[in-house]
Amino acid sequence: MPRRELLALDNEVLQIATSSPTGTPGAAIINNSDTPNGTIFVYQGGAPVTVAIDDIRGRGNDTRQFDDDDPNRHVVLDGAGLVADGTRVESESRITLRALDENGNVVGDRIDIFVFSQNGVAQDIWGIGLTAPLEPGVSYVKVAGSNNGDSDYRDFVPCFMAGTRIRTPDGLRPVEALRPGDRVWTRDDPEARIRWVGQTVVDGRDALAPVEIGTGVLGAAAPLRVSPQHRILMRAWQAELLFGVPEVLLAATSLTALPGVRRVPKAQVRYCHFLCESHAIVEAEGCLSESLYPGEMALDALDGLAQAELLQLFPELRMQAGYGPMAARALRAHEAAALLAA
Repeated sequence: MPRRELLALDNEVLQIATSSPTGTPGAAIINNSDTPNGTIFVYQGGAPVTVAIDDIRGRGNDTRQFDDDDPNRHVVLDGAGLVADGTRVESESRITLRALDENGNVVGDRIDIFVFSQNGVAQDIWGIGLTAPLEPGVSYVKVAGSNNGDSDYRDFVPCFMAGTRIRTPDGLRPVEALRPGDRVWTRDDPEARIRWVGQTVVDGRDALAPVEIGTGVLGAAAPLRVSPQHRILMRAWQAELLFGVPEVLLAATSLTALPGVRRVPKAQVRYCHFLCESHAIVEAEGCLSESLYPGEMALDALDGLAQAELLQLFPELRMQAGYGPMAARALRAHEAAALLAA
């Protein structure tokens, strides 16, 4: 019984926008075949849960893949409140989105949404996986898709590469050694508490190849390796000029335009991340970066299933309105390109 895990979100977090030329406004994202190109969605925000699956071996299938070849092959062991235990599930299809700016122009990179179905019914969608973070309240338009939804068992979140040393009150510690309850240094609290940690092992030769920020770049005292979407803090007068703030967070993949920053493919990569009591600026190998930000978490705006998902991960949210603001403004891909060009 090969146990595999993936991070999934309720498909209700992506809803058809009132401005969409196709689909029913407010309806959740479904499979590729029933979603025409040009459909516009609004991301409602949310946090993923870890779903454990029994990937049943058979006919030589590669158990590294969550695919749609056989609906009887994947059975949920622990659905984390998102999908019932014992359900037969599959990665039904792939929908590719790009962000829209306030004027409705297509901007930013392509983001793949893997749509997960259940019980062999292509239209019965219970969750989605993401290849990159989405921004709450932002509209996204479908630009492509495929009925082949094969995806890796992997976490679709920004992470530090294992071995990265994180500053703590007791000195530098490898990120993979951190545990819930441990303290880390943050810019606002030198003894901030860790609430959650996670790790995953992925193929690091293609889309998830690490980005290396070389020694001396953005304050790094040693090479810092992170996943492509992990955000790094940059302070620059150009940010004040363009965006009205002195510092911003940029995805590491955007920083490859700088000297000393490059992609470093590896056959296998272990990525790690941690969540603090609030979004925080932490220090990794001397470089200022972010703790995990799980997205917009205003509970009153979520349906019952989404609330149950969040409360399972973060019980403390029962006592507060949400996770709180980001520690600094996060730039979209086109904004990061404009900053670096300046």
